[in-house]
Amino acid sequence: MWSPNARDLGGLPTRYGVATRERAVFRSESPDDLDSAGRSALDSVGAGLVLDVRSDRELTRPHPLDGTPAYRRIPWIDPVADESRNPAAESRLVDVYSNGLSRNSAHIGKIFRAVADAPADRPVVVHCQAGKDRTGQLAALLLELVGVPRDVIAEDYAISEVLLGLQDGPERSRTRPETILGSLDHLDSRLGGIRAYLSGLGLSQLQIHRLAARLVPVGVRAVVFDFDGLLMDTESTSVQSWQAEWAHHGLELDLEDFWPGHGGDTSETRYALLAAAVGAGFDREASHARRMAHRERMHSELDFRPGILDWVTTAREFGLRVGIASSSPSPWVRGHLERVGAIDLFDLIVTGDEVSTHKPDPAIYELALRRLGVPGAEAIAVEDTAHGVAAAQLAGMFAVAIPNPYVTPAAVSAADLVLSSADQLLLSELLLSAASKGSTSVTE
Repeated sequence: MWSPNARDLGGLPTRYGVATRERAVFRSESPDDLDSAGRSALDSVGAGLVLDVRSDRELTRPHPLDGTPAYRRIPWIDPVADESRNPAAESRLVDVYSNGLSRNSAHIGKIFRAVADAPADRPVVVHCQAGKDRTGQLAALLLELVGVPRDVIAEDYAISEVLLGLQDGPERSRTRPETILGSLDHLDSRLGGIRAYLSGLGLSQLQIHRLAARLVPVGVRAVVFDFDGLLMDTESTSVQSWQAEWAHHGLELDLEDFWPGHGGDTSETRYALLAAAVGAGFDREASHARRMAHRERMHSELDFRPGILDWVTTAREFGLRVGIASSSPSPWVRGHLERVGAIDLFDLIVTGDEVSTHKPDPAIYELALRRLGVPGAEAIAVEDTAHGVAAAQLAGMFAVAIPNPYVTPAAVSAADLVLSSADQLLLSELLLSAASKGSTSVTE
């Protein structure tokens, strides 16, 4: 590295099962006193942003990179807000850190927006004077965002005093683990956690995602949704229409044998079961008309399942391709989407009348991927049944299961991620989770 306290934030474990990306974010002390070798080492990083968070009073000479496209200075400390600071109320360094998160929020917001908007394919270098306090907080917040364990965050923070030879110095010059841990506890207890804090600073969901994606590689280019039971709960309207029709004949429907939970049209099989239960005099046409009229009344108020629309719109905002792969026929899927004015939200709609086999055969997902021009390894499938999960995984996709009300979480446990609802997880978190291609369940 170019100086004693400079280091890469790469190679640290995250909650997503992958290590932080190397040569993405560097932290450092001021490069003011670099020799020629140090300056060459800094230049070799090829930073897209060198962010100086020092205050005006600390600048005793021009920055070595002043005037270059990469250099930018945004003070961490807000001088106007700092005038109201009561030093007597901040006897410990952790108090300065914790209170400063709110007091300096206008400047900290600018800093994080600068990092989020920096060129994604080039490193970011952040420094203050010694590279331990303000830089240490910024680094800790970035690592907190991607779920680096807090003991690891504290270790990265604490090493600064060793690298700078401050172990025997005044207390305020040291970087004790409890200082940064206390600041992160304050972030949770008083500021709502890291994502709420960044959002409160004025960062958009896209900017927060870019911050996380700088440290955790995201290879997802497309998200493909099942339709029935997933985008819209047409499974419940189907079940309830059959239950009503059986009740019309004074019968009770046993769903265990009647509802296999897979795609494809099984209506004739179900009418045959009803006919056998009713006996002589069963009018199939009248039964069908009555059942469909009941179901259409329910469909008039049917909308997206909770959280799904937010996933769709966020995926589009993030620049991802968004598709549907449904075993149902095209008029059915498109008709529902047109009814709620959502058909233009999808780049691709592939339906069961375009393939010869149904899920768990992967044909429909393979067709969707070909048309999207995206390999399975770079796509997420969102499903509600075990057959759908199997089809997606056979196509090489990361499979997320959000079981419909007639599918148990255990039935879809083979999925890479099992959720109880889409509003349980931000799409950004989902995209980061897919980096591991692991199996995780966060079902409540």
